[in-house]
Amino acid sequence: MTAQEEDGGQNEHDVKRVIARHPAVVIVDELAHTNVPGSKNRKRYEDVLDLLTAGISVITAVNIQHLESLNDAVARTTGIRVRETIPDHFLRRADEVVNVDVSIETLRTRLRQGKIYDVLKIQQALNNFFRKGNLSALRELALRQVATDQATKAQDYREREGLEQAAIPEKVMVAIASRGSAKRILRAGSRIAGRLASDWFAVYVETPREEPGRINPHDHAVLEENIRFAKDLGAKIVKLKGRSVADALIDFARREGITHVVFGQSARSRWDVLLHGSVINRFLREVRNATVQVVPLDKRNQEDGAGKMKDESE
Repeated sequence: MTAQEEDGGQNEHDVKRVIARHPAVVIVDELAHTNVPGSKNRKRYEDVLDLLTAGISVITAVNIQHLESLNDAVARTTGIRVRETIPDHFLRRADEVVNVDVSIETLRTRLRQGKIYDVLKIQQALNNFFRKGNLSALRELALRQVATDQATKAQDYREREGLEQAAIPEKVMVAIASRGSAKRILRAGSRIAGRLASDWFAVYVETPREEPGRINPHDHAVLEENIRFAKDLGAKIVKLKGRSVADALIDFARREGITHVVFGQSARSRWDVLLHGSVINRFLREVRNATVQVVPLDKRNQEDGAGKMKDESE
């Protein structure tokens, strides 16, 4: 039974009705889809979680460009910011991940035949997102992602069966702040954690001027959005308190045995760094046993898709 069949051929489906019928298996397409207003859940993958909780097995499909941690990579490659995404942790809980692969020309032929988009969108899609170069890059991303998933599951199996000694666990930390979107660095942290099959932390240091009642309302709203996004990606949220951001992050990294750290680096003048110091430079001096990745944060590359970024057409 497909989701569309349950709803009489429409684009949305009634989760409560599916659960009431309680089939053994449900096929749900377009996993990253955003449900219409008034639906029980905001996203279709949340519908799937309800079905799984009810003891119903689900077969579903998602395109590689809809994986949240790859959002920046897809935008850089295609010039298009994909709006519909799913968090990586949802994919990691799947019992089995299968790469459904066809040649680039076969996919473009299916598009020309009207099997993917409405006829009015075909030429636009061929000239934009479905260009051969884009499809080639997306195909490589899909193959890499499935390979990572298989390697993770194989490692879990070997450890569970005692076939080899478990490696020293890697730990990833992403340092987030109350000013500016942290989505780019959080995606980077999620990708690293996925490759290493490890847990990861999104860490925020609350300084005295950012205590409740003193923090700027806009900064507070941005911070809450960063925390929500980190949770969606599967991070463990850690709030530290301290007068020095560098001291708090260094102490946490040492205490937890952090092996990989992701910082965001905004455009600061050399004079500003000399005058006020740099958390990153301090961390590099004092924490020698961790790999540090610095992700440039360019104001011209905002999450709203400004500049050359375009929205993906549904």
